[in-house]
Amino acid sequence: MYKGEVHLCFYQGVQMLGWGHGHGLIMDKHYRIVKSVEPGSYQASSDMHEFRLINEGKQALLTQYLRSVYDLCPWDLCDGLGYIQQGAFQEVDVETGDVLFEWHSLDHVDPHESWVPPGTTEISGSGQHPESPWDYFHINSIDKNQDGDYLISARHTSAVYKLSGVDGHVIWRLNGAKSDYALDGFQFSSQHDARFISDNETHTVLSLFDNGTNGFNQTQPHSTGQIIVVDHGTKVATAILNLDPPFVDGHAHITKSQGNMQILPNGGIVMGWGNDAFWTEYAPETHEIIFYGALAWTNTMNYRVHKFDNWVGMPLTKPAIWAFSKEGGEMMMYVSWNGATEVKSWRFYGGDSKQGPWEELGAVPKRGFESFYRHATTHTYNYAEALDEDGRVLGTSAVETTFIPNDQLKEFCDDIACRFMPSPQQRQKEKEEKEQAEKAQLGQDGQNGQDVPAVDGDVQDEQERLEAERQRAEKIKNAEIYGGTFGGLVVLILLITVLATRNFVSRPVHALASHVYRALSRKGIRGRDMGIDAGYKALALEDQDGDRTPMIRDPS
Repeated sequence: MYKGEVHLCFYQGVQMLGWGHGHGLIMDKHYRIVKSVEPGSYQASSDMHEFRLINEGKQALLTQYLRSVYDLCPWDLCDGLGYIQQGAFQEVDVETGDVLFEWHSLDHVDPHESWVPPGTTEISGSGQHPESPWDYFHINSIDKNQDGDYLISARHTSAVYKLSGVDGHVIWRLNGAKSDYALDGFQFSSQHDARFISDNETHTVLSLFDNGTNGFNQTQPHSTGQIIVVDHGTKVATAILNLDPPFVDGHAHITKSQGNMQILPNGGIVMGWGNDAFWTEYAPETHEIIFYGALAWTNTMNYRVHKFDNWVGMPLTKPAIWAFSKEGGEMMMYVSWNGATEVKSWRFYGGDSKQGPWEELGAVPKRGFESFYRHATTHTYNYAEALDEDGRVLGTSAVETTFIPNDQLKEFCDDIACRFMPSPQQRQKEKEEKEQAEKAQLGQDGQNGQDVPAVDGDVQDEQERLEAERQRAEKIKNAEIYGGTFGGLVVLILLITVLATRNFVSRPVHALASHVYRALSRKGIRGRDMGIDAGYKALALEDQDGDRTPMIRDPS
């Protein structure tokens, strides 16, 4: 909640290796940014792991990653300055930016408690350079109870800490190198998303996402969601729930980074599987899996997944519509409205003039993000209306022209739509496969005793002469385009260097110059060989292409 209304909160910034520089943003139901929240005091930016509003949106909790010089001789790094990165957080007043509470891990947690020494994982940092400080702590969640104390999770110490809201001292540690409690028959490591469920003088109940691995060291066969009871009298912690992921073909999620566990008001649970972009919803009490979905199977991650019943999105944009007809007969119409949560159905209109008159063509229920409608005849112009459950118009699309492919493009279209063009990588792969097939066929013809046509000597000489002329012309063309290649490159690099110096971003821009130099050098040497033949015909992607991934994993 923020100012009495439900809002969306998210982080915007630059992701580094396992942490980030940025700020928190608050977005209203119209998807407008209404507030930017930055850390106070001398800190310029916050980290991506936590940005959370508390107390009806009056305060915000922000994680930070702070670098400093540190003596790393105990870790055999003693031939120069060492660099360490500590975990920190602030509670700030959203409206004024005042810092209400601030905590730094080096003031309370010794780096010897870390299970991740310098240079041992992809995000640990080497500790030998200011751009690669040793991330000994890796804070990834903050929570606050009604007494004003905090609960934080640190991945690289594999521990959860309860902190005093008065002076920040560690009230107790759970797990890690110096745990204050024995773990009765369970364990966790590299965890995320530790949250208070209840907390009093005798017991604390908390939830967390147990990764069970950091990608280098694995302590569990798969990741789980845990609900833990901490008994402050017996000093024993017990897991009263270990929630397993779905098993598909005998395999389950082992999530090396990210992940979360959300307990719903009805007692159900939502689990996000982090670097595996899947999520699962479990039923109350029985914990039966009632939903299992995915953003994608590969090359996608989701840090956390949440479910809310009270979000109403009312975007200020118009609904999107696209109409297609292969032959000018039957027409397909596709509609969507990104962020509009209250749309229940779509109504379609067509006409032969952009100003009308308009004919009502039909209506369909909303089917997921994108809905479609098939009409028996084609109209030149079309638009659609988004309707709520009572049939009221929520929004109207712009008037769009029906797309009818030309004769050359039609061979790559069906009655539904035209196919995607192949990527440059796929084009190159198809070209190589075609060349290999032709060579194999020539070899096979020779083995079968078939005559392989010979090239006349005069014809071959003429072909070689033409090829030499083509290469010479290409070199001249490249020299004209790139100013002799080398001269143009020198000017380009000098220009970029000057701009980099003036804008104090020399390192990344110099890197860009290096990439441009290498790219243009290759272009200057190889000329047309790096381009795409203009005569190449686009081939349709097959349905099983990896770029088209389903939303739901098929367990069959």
